[in-house]
Amino acid sequence: MPAIHIIGGAGSGKTTLARHLAAHFSSPCYDLDTVAWGSAGKVPLAERLTAVNHILSQPAWVTEGVFLWWTEPLLVQADHIIWLDLPFPLRAWRIVKRHALASWRGYNPHAGLGNLLRFLQSVARTHYAQNPTPPTAPDDDFAITRAGTAVFLTPYQHKLTHCQHPRDVTAVQRFVTRAL
Repeated sequence: MPAIHIIGGAGSGKTTLARHLAAHFSSPCYDLDTVAWGSAGKVPLAERLTAVNHILSQPAWVTEGVFLWWTEPLLVQADHIIWLDLPFPLRAWRIVKRHALASWRGYNPHAGLGNLLRFLQSVARTHYAQNPTPPTAPDDDFAITRAGTAVFLTPYQHKLTHCQHPRDVTAVQRFVTRAL
């Protein structure tokens, strides 16, 4: 059974694809947001790395997140890495839709138009940044940009699938579930 790491920015479809692949392979699925952030805020690096080591101890797994640096052991051990690098307008629409649905259902922890606009601004900034931002620490999640992700993934080209359109994601989903 495969070990699959899915990386991409907010609204790229990481969680949906990860859940689908994990169900197909009967593998555990790990949302790295829950590894990196807890109810008290940012989880210390040592705890994040302990969680990564737990994931790596499993015979098969699917992980998904936007994170770099501290997740490198997952990239090294993954059989497949899928980068969901979809256009910003599509991602923005998905973020707005998710925000509105969560608010309407009453479980949006970041409710309010101001929070939504600040988040969209942050996502746009990371998407359109032309140069990688050097991290100040291995858990500097705020240094993650699309340009930086491209550079960081360079050593893994032999097992990387770069999806830039929803049809690419569909094709990868079909290929991975048929081939393995």
